[in-house]
Amino acid sequence: MLKDNDFKYRYSTGRKYLPFDFCEMALSNSVILDIGLGYFSTASINVLSVGFASFIINGGKMRLYINQYLTEDDYILLLNDQQINFEEYILQSFYTLKATLSKRDEHFFKCISYLIQQERIEIKIVIPKDGGLAHEKFGIFTDTNGDKVAFTGSMNLTAAALVKNIETIECSCSWKSEDSRERIEISEQDFLEIWNGQNNSVYVFPAKKFCKEILTTYPNVDVNELLLQEKEIIKKLVNRDKKQATIIATISKPHFPFKYRDGVRPYQVEAYEAWVKNGKCGIFAMATGTGKTITSLNCALNECQTDGLYQLLILVPTIALVEQWIDEIAQFDFKNVVTVFSENLKWRQQLVKLEDKVSRGKKVSFVIVSTYQSFTNKDFQQVFPRLPENMILIADEAHNIGSELVRSVFRRLHLTRRIGLSATPNRIYDEEGTAELEGFFNDKPPYIYNFPMSRAIDEERLMNYCYYPKIAYLNDDEMQEYAEITEQLFRLFDNVTKQFKDGQKAKKLLMLRKRILHKADDKMRIFEEIISEIGEDNLRYCFVYVPEGKKMYDKDEAVLYSSSDIDYENDLYEETIIKKMLDKTKAIYPSITCNTYTGKNSKTERKTILQGFENGQINVLFAMKCLDEGVDVPRAEYGIFASSSGNPRQFIQRRGRLLRKHPAKTFAYIYDIVVVPNFQSPYYSKEIWSIERSLVRGELNRVAYFANLASNNYTGALQSLDEVARFYELVLSELILNINQ
Repeated sequence: MLKDNDFKYRYSTGRKYLPFDFCEMALSNSVILDIGLGYFSTASINVLSVGFASFIINGGKMRLYINQYLTEDDYILLLNDQQINFEEYILQSFYTLKATLSKRDEHFFKCISYLIQQERIEIKIVIPKDGGLAHEKFGIFTDTNGDKVAFTGSMNLTAAALVKNIETIECSCSWKSEDSRERIEISEQDFLEIWNGQNNSVYVFPAKKFCKEILTTYPNVDVNELLLQEKEIIKKLVNRDKKQATIIATISKPHFPFKYRDGVRPYQVEAYEAWVKNGKCGIFAMATGTGKTITSLNCALNECQTDGLYQLLILVPTIALVEQWIDEIAQFDFKNVVTVFSENLKWRQQLVKLEDKVSRGKKVSFVIVSTYQSFTNKDFQQVFPRLPENMILIADEAHNIGSELVRSVFRRLHLTRRIGLSATPNRIYDEEGTAELEGFFNDKPPYIYNFPMSRAIDEERLMNYCYYPKIAYLNDDEMQEYAEITEQLFRLFDNVTKQFKDGQKAKKLLMLRKRILHKADDKMRIFEEIISEIGEDNLRYCFVYVPEGKKMYDKDEAVLYSSSDIDYENDLYEETIIKKMLDKTKAIYPSITCNTYTGKNSKTERKTILQGFENGQINVLFAMKCLDEGVDVPRAEYGIFASSSGNPRQFIQRRGRLLRKHPAKTFAYIYDIVVVPNFQSPYYSKEIWSIERSLVRGELNRVAYFANLASNNYTGALQSLDEVARFYELVLSELILNINQ
């Protein structure tokens, strides 16, 4: 049974756990295999050759789909030939392939032939409607108990690629966790959508001629001979691959990722040198999308070459970033990675085991990747002080350190080598937190290494963009409430001390007033204008950042203004803003596909949603805060900012989501809804003007910051704001000049 085997998470050629180990265990213990294979080449069938005869003996049944090209060479050759008879070409390609088959490859096709004879296999061919490539590489094994193992991997790579030692399989087991079960369910849904022709992006055909040719080539297959042949193949594989693994383990060392053909970039060298000059401590203030992760890991790589080992602690704010860092760490060939977050139930044992090795004087290399929340966990903190003080700390999105809980732990930090990463190190409205953050890294503005967005755009590391600010005004009901709160604030303000007499009450009133702006009804009108301006043909790959919560309708909430306990989570409203905006989009453009991306979605659901957005199945994605940090979707082209907290970090992060490069993307477009009080309202007063001028200045500063780097900066990006700026006696060109300085 599958459950009786110790399946690992990852199997890689030349490593301790090999792909053929996985396939032998999975095939030998299952009775059903559904697999999307991609290329039906020698490289793709090698791994599946082992365990196949045992699968047949078990009574196994199989469903397999492949793309219309047997090999990658076929794909390149026929890429622009839309007139080819794909099934006839597959037969010709198979004839050529037969001449090069090894005994191991022939064993695979003999097993396929036997299953065809017994009517225990179906094979289909998948052709994308856009003329592209069905490049699948996943499957699901099922045993007689209904337990399942799903895998994804690079088994469809060419033989040349396999020689370079990058064949990898990752697997999930249905009995291990809820997350694993969700992954398997999604894999099954993806397979069935293709298999049953329910995926509108592909054509699906039965491979009748191909199956007939396999039967003709390998007739009268004897299953007992297959089993004997398989045992001999496995014996040879064990001797060869174990020997190869030993050699690779001996010579393998951390290295700069091979995928960067030009090697380390000059600015990454500059960052390392600046860090060393500052006592191996400092902040890399680098714009989103400029390679903060690679730059910091290159510092660790340089230190490893001197120290002879690597010992890293990487802190991140979200689980999504844990996963992204794991991928980058693997590119550097750093091993012995311990992940400390809620989904790794064994992290405590792994940390204790690591600490035990260190305490016994062993020279051990390792990488710990933890969320900030798990880092502050008392179990982590009990072990942490006993880990080497020479570890390198990399704090991603380092502005998160400013929170009091994390700061309290950092005050006891014994690590001396520290790197802080952030596009926005400055904690707005928290001077104390910012100062302490900078103290932790012995750094201050402009920081030891600074890679601003202006430079990133100039050097074409980020996408050029157009910026369109749109003004929304408070309606009369909102203005009445807004004016009443403002009058209370005015009475609380002491003109002598320039402070509020009751700071706590003033804070609550300011929050409530801000909430009125945040959820202004006019945003819906402006949103409708924006999507109409974009048009149905262009409304693709679009992010919409939506205000949190529900719409404010109840005037009776005004009774709360004088209360010392304002209900900020009032649930008097029927319809959430995010749903209202999604419904409005569907009403205007019924054919546009929309989805939400919120904290209510599970991790697996969010991953599936982002994949759907990336491949164009979802046109418009509505989110609140979940897309602010740690989400990399380079395909996004349009951004509609219907929500902003006023904190520069938020809109800088959101802009960064839109400006990432993508081969199919030539430009990015940002629409920004700016809410201001309606100065033509009967509820507007001179008192409001004097207080609001600073608030409006803050909003226009944000707008100026966006417009400053936009391609349409000098062709009307700020034209819509002229009237507001004149009313509040603000000069937009001066705001931009201040930003440049």
